[in-house]
Amino acid sequence: MLNLRAMGWVLLATSTLFGVAACDKQSAVVMPLAVKPLEMLSVDGIGPINGETPFNLHDITMAFQGLNVAQRTNYADGEEYPVITVSKGMKPLLTINPDAKQEKVFSVMVDDNLIGNRLGHSIGSKFTDVYTFGATEECAAGSEEFSGKVLCYAPKTGNVLYLFGGTWNGPNGSVPPKDVLAKWQMEAIIWKPPAK
Repeated sequence: MLNLRAMGWVLLATSTLFGVAACDKQSAVVMPLAVKPLEMLSVDGIGPINGETPFNLHDITMAFQGLNVAQRTNYADGEEYPVITVSKGMKPLLTINPDAKQEKVFSVMVDDNLIGNRLGHSIGSKFTDVYTFGATEECAAGSEEFSGKVLCYAPKTGNVLYLFGGTWNGPNGSVPPKDVLAKWQMEAIIWKPPAK
């Protein structure tokens, strides 16, 4: 299992994604189970996206035909970099980040349950619905746009993170105690290609 320092890639690559998503994470709605997901997330990828997927608008548009695919420019530390967003109508589904060379997919943030999760957890799930007592994976406090939130590895994975949010009046940059975290809800899922 990766240590918490390894989570730096997630914070850097996804620190500005909430601005791109342009939706209110506090009002995340869990979709009824009767709705069939458009694509599925697994440890290996998200639908047609995997560790070999090129980061380019044409290939990703072809992979997600019937959905709205757009390239946008984000900024981090004064540097600009592209992201590709996938949405259904006005509903954001995915934000795709490039690697440092902007050649391959580095990470993907899932914003909606129209992207299913083979790991069995959905956006809107409570922390206690995902982790059993005493079996929590490594978690770290978010920073910047993730300030006040917590990132935890999905159970038994080293490349899928769950983003949890909730209310807590503790110090910024700290993970809340387990009794507080238990009531928090999953707001997004972050996938990164598995290490080779």
